[in-house]
Amino acid sequence: MPKIHKRRNVEKLMSKSINVFNGRKALDEITYTESPLEADLCYHFEFDPKVVSYQAQPLSFEYFFEGNSHTYSPDFEVIYDDGTISYVEVKFIADIARIENFKKWESAVRDGALKQGKGFIVLKEDFIRQQPLFENLINLWSSINIEINSDFLIRLIKVLDNRKAVEIKELITDLSSDAEFEQIYRLIFEQNLLAPLTKEILSKSSIIQHSGKSYDCFL
Repeated sequence: MPKIHKRRNVEKLMSKSINVFNGRKALDEITYTESPLEADLCYHFEFDPKVVSYQAQPLSFEYFFEGNSHTYSPDFEVIYDDGTISYVEVKFIADIARIENFKKWESAVRDGALKQGKGFIVLKEDFIRQQPLFENLINLWSSINIEINSDFLIRLIKVLDNRKAVEIKELITDLSSDAEFEQIYRLIFEQNLLAPLTKEILSKSSIIQHSGKSYDCFL
């Protein structure tokens, strides 16, 4: 009889460091992860325009390693906008160093994933928590429910149409208030505006410009 594969219910693993993330692209209403590092990766999924959806602890699958059959439970399954699907394993670099034959294990799991018609990647903290990108993503994520004022947006569009690139503070009418600053944060997270996320911690002195994505959904 074929083995029935299930999803791990990490919510009930009391011995683990369970984390919660409420994502917009997540297939589950609430995403439960086994570690803070896994939860941190969700910020990248939410920001990456190529990611359509993701799910933590998807269905497990079988793979063969060192002559034996094993069951693997991925940390995530990610669906991309080109239709491809990939499993993701999240690991600390120090943990990988302690695992014997990790590269061979990784290759065996990848072969098992390919039999499912899916890819397999391992992501480590040097990618997930790379600075200043990671801190920027956390700050930008906090703005996703900020309402965009249409008058402010129209003025922003006109300025950027004429100037191409400007410092954020040049778009803000009241520098003592964060209201317009937070709206710009949301427009950056929604990919309407481009900002130097990998070069500096965003501030009112950061330079932004149009990304080319339409603003119609806010007007």
